[in-house]
Amino acid sequence: MDGIGNDYIFIDNTSRPHTPITKKIIKKICDRHYGVGGDGVIVLTSCTNADVKLKIYNHDASEAKLCGNATRCVAFYMSKKLGKNNISIKSGEKTLYCQVVESEKDHAVVSVSVGKANLVETKILAYRGQKYKLYIVDVGNLHCVTFVKDFNFNLKDFCEKVQNLECFSGEINVDVACINGDDIDLVVYERGSGFTLACGSGACASAFVSHKVNLTNSSVTVCQKGGKLGIEICEDNIVMSGECEYIFDGVYYENK
Repeated sequence: MDGIGNDYIFIDNTSRPHTPITKKIIKKICDRHYGVGGDGVIVLTSCTNADVKLKIYNHDASEAKLCGNATRCVAFYMSKKLGKNNISIKSGEKTLYCQVVESEKDHAVVSVSVGKANLVETKILAYRGQKYKLYIVDVGNLHCVTFVKDFNFNLKDFCEKVQNLECFSGEINVDVACINGDDIDLVVYERGSGFTLACGSGACASAFVSHKVNLTNSSVTVCQKGGKLGIEICEDNIVMSGECEYIFDGVYYENK
């Protein structure tokens, strides 16, 4: 399934003996040439206090606490499976509440209440003669948000520079945002995956910061290469809405 181009392989272990998942398998199945191909692997398990529980693995097999686009995809999948539009999902320490707003065959519009974001701290980065203000935000996972006038510079080098700062030790997602009228244009360099076509939690973090520093309103559209997400900033909650689709299902045969 994919949420505006952010694609994941989903393994449903909710009603059968658990499929053993190793880092080796995750890396192989995520390979776009020799495996299925995806930004990561999501394992679904049963849960006593929610409809389903997620375990999220990045492309490099490292674990993540939250993925907004994958959560919306799971909500669509579980909606079809359970026959209801309101789905609760346990992801890391959070319980996320989702609603399937529109649904037609293999395509849906899904909203998810991500909860409250917290601005942890700010830092200043000197990069090639310019200073960039870095906002570190916790939305269930950590994001470093910075604002630029345009994307006409070496984004990969910049994002790697930020991610590899000693204080982050590579354990942070980097969000480079550009205000475009009432919208936000966004590029995200994800921990464990690199550049992706979209990042839901990154969209939430960037919208939260831009509203906090009075660059945008509480309701904003975040535009990424894969598509658009609508973000609503409330005092104690962030709601993200966008499209997702079911691509295919099948069996993956591991080479012994």
